[in-house]
Amino acid sequence: MNINLNIVSAKIVGVRKQQIICKTETNELLLINKPDKLKNDKLFTQVMFDLLRNGLWIPVNKKMKKLIQYDWLDVSTENLAF
Repeated sequence: MNINLNIVSAKIVGVRKQQIICKTETNELLLINKPDKLKNDKLFTQVMFDLLRNGLWIPVNKKMKKLIQYDWLDVSTENLAF
């Protein structure tokens, strides 16, 4: 199994105008710049505050310091009926 150690779980601990502050499970702080196309997106900012308030863990790329566009679920689960 190929495990990418750059993708880690992180919890948002702060939201700034241009950055999102995340903390990994190993208590490492990551300063993640907001994507350029979403810097003025109020809905994106609201989602980040909701994640902060609820303490949910999200996948982030630790090496590139970026949010992951997809979730933890593998695309092969899209065909399953729940």
